[in-house]
Amino acid sequence: MTIDIGIVGAGNRGQQHAGEYETVEGATVAAVADIDEEAATELAEAHGASVYGDFRDMLEDAALDAVSVCVHNNLHRPVTVAAAEAGCHVFCEKPLAATYTDAKAMADACEAAGVELGVQNVELFTPETRAARTLIDDGKLGDPYYARGVFSRRRGRPYIDGYGTPSFVSKDASGGGPVIDIGTYVLGQLLYLLGNAPVERVGGSTFEHTADAYDEELVGDREVYGERLAESGYDVEDAGVGFAHLEDGSLLSLRAAWHMFLPDEPSVVAGSQGGLQIDPFEFYTTTADYEATVSLDLDEFERRQGLLGSETGYDVEGESQFAHWIDTLEGDAEAPIPTGELALNSMLVMEGIYLAQEAGRELTAEEIADRSESSAVEL
Repeated sequence: MTIDIGIVGAGNRGQQHAGEYETVEGATVAAVADIDEEAATELAEAHGASVYGDFRDMLEDAALDAVSVCVHNNLHRPVTVAAAEAGCHVFCEKPLAATYTDAKAMADACEAAGVELGVQNVELFTPETRAARTLIDDGKLGDPYYARGVFSRRRGRPYIDGYGTPSFVSKDASGGGPVIDIGTYVLGQLLYLLGNAPVERVGGSTFEHTADAYDEELVGDREVYGERLAESGYDVEDAGVGFAHLEDGSLLSLRAAWHMFLPDEPSVVAGSQGGLQIDPFEFYTTTADYEATVSLDLDEFERRQGLLGSETGYDVEGESQFAHWIDTLEGDAEAPIPTGELALNSMLVMEGIYLAQEAGRELTAEEIADRSESSAVEL
């Protein structure tokens, strides 16, 4: 069985998706669509695919099984809905959308069409996440009730600090800053480890000091800094912190920052009988009344599991998120990770942080859904 895939968006993410599919047995990049037809042609030729200037023409003409959505966040909804209505499974770049309203519409469209919705989150497929889930499933943590996720940089604002494109720091294109850009990784990971219980309420705050944060030692030439600020129209947060109470009584906290003068910290999960730190991986328990911090040999576990699951005994590499997606579509994934459901729940938390900041108080899941407005660009 071969899964014919269309790539929507021939930029950096589209190139990455196409390259990943080339390494997955059973996946073929059959078509590429982008309004930048030169970029689309270059990517299509690199993979022997058909090229289209309009993704709708691709959906109508190319007889695809699935689509990878690799465009700006505020374009995810129209592309995903159109693909679902055309009968295509959808694998979407993170985050699922720029607002919860748009993310929910995407999930609903895929459900109504009977197609799978997958969302990119590499953190769900790391050896550390697999080790954490293995310990949780084996009961080593007891009842997990708290998780802390951190993805924080001291200097790492896209475009302003010299990498990436202005769209990263434009609310019209992205929907937000680090909370939605990098926070989505750890939220999806930790919701997965906590069991992805429904969100009950969310609180949080965001901070933006880029406009008055010039420091020659940090960002270099003032004129260049000013030009980048002006050109990008920087209007998103530099940092955000928040928390989500889940309906099962557990609590999840998040700190996501592109520019914050604090160290990065490992994400953690605590349970009634044990706890763990994800990277570097440590397991916290007691034995014979001693408090114990246990290191696990993740590499050896992965090698052994690869050997046990290999027909030849030599294919010992861990499954990538793209291989997992194709396995899911082919019905070969033993326990598919619900990346779409995790991304939708994550979106509720992320927009909840923004809306709680505006409201000056915690908001219930129902209030977040009611206050969320579509920011999708009509195509």
